[in-house]
Amino acid sequence: MSEATGTVPLPQTRSTLRRLAGRLPTVIWLTLMWVILWGDPSPGTVIAGAAVGSMCYAVAKLPHIPVRLGFHPVYALKLAGFFLTELFVSSTRVAVHVLWRPRRMRGAIVAVPLRTDSDFLVAAVSAGLSLITGSLVIELNRDQGMVYVHGTPIDSEAAVDRLRRQVRRTEELIVRAFGTPADIAEFERDAAEQESAADGDTREEDR
Repeated sequence: MSEATGTVPLPQTRSTLRRLAGRLPTVIWLTLMWVILWGDPSPGTVIAGAAVGSMCYAVAKLPHIPVRLGFHPVYALKLAGFFLTELFVSSTRVAVHVLWRPRRMRGAIVAVPLRTDSDFLVAAVSAGLSLITGSLVIELNRDQGMVYVHGTPIDSEAAVDRLRRQVRRTEELIVRAFGTPADIAEFERDAAEQESAADGDTREEDR
């Protein structure tokens, strides 16, 4: 602190802000895991998760995660609208099957290839999918770039395709809403490669 002015030197202030920014992603990730475990995204659960995450960080002295996030308001609004729609539709679908078609209430595990390699975005995709009624991420294979999602009700190939589209749309909106330009470019490149591979497989089957 300067004796003449009584102010904190600017470099020290910037260093403190940088340390706080480095801790924020870890605390957010711990909060998301807390909400998923409780299965209740209410404000009280989020506040409690943030408090527990901050305490765990302070006690365990967890490492900093570099902040690599962007923010695109248009896609953030699309993401919010998509989640609200999926929550309503999926909750209604599950309720209908439980009440009127209990014998057809079956589930299945569906593997979906990821198109992003960002740790934070992958964690956000996993958390988002697990908050939607009828879908739960049971495994993330980073080596193969694959997410395994348990969906219910799954009683046909159409239901499998619906779950796969839900996963891919969730991933796309999260990447485009919060990804950096590099994240988005990587996503688009991997998406194009996967589409080309899928088209090639389709042509082979037609032959």
